[in-house]
Amino acid sequence: MKLAEIEELEQIPEELVEKVEESVLNTFGSIIGEELKYIEYENGDKPLNGIIGNIAVFNTDHTLSLMLAIPKDTALYFSKVFIGMELPFESDDMGDLVGEISNILAGDVAANVEKVGFRGQSSLPTATRGSDLTLFMPNKPPTKKMKFISDNTEFLLTMVLSESN
Repeated sequence: MKLAEIEELEQIPEELVEKVEESVLNTFGSIIGEELKYIEYENGDKPLNGIIGNIAVFNTDHTLSLMLAIPKDTALYFSKVFIGMELPFESDDMGDLVGEISNILAGDVAANVEKVGFRGQSSLPTATRGSDLTLFMPNKPPTKKMKFISDNTEFLLTMVLSESN
């Protein structure tokens, strides 16, 4: 896969989208032990009251940013299944958990997108907690919003493809 100049792309190449979706399904299916499904994101979805995990897979030319938007109830569930106990949502430990989950996802994404020619390494994760969160990217690069659900979870993943600076 050859990436054109970002300004020329109207959307993220489908090969990248498919590999990221595959990584999300595999990673979170393994973490929660439930079948996870991808459903189309609808702009009418309610504002998030939760936590966002940010991480990127990058190389010298391009950056694939991944933003996991996790509602409070799903974050609490993740803590129960991932570490065996429910963490207080407001704790620093919850931020660490979301950072670690983001890091695991980025590792799988980096390995998966390499199969279609996007070689990169992952950045350090960050987590942001709040309500009615909206993320803005300068220059409006190609973006894809994806929604995932299982019996006990619901979360969003926003992917952004930009030029590395």
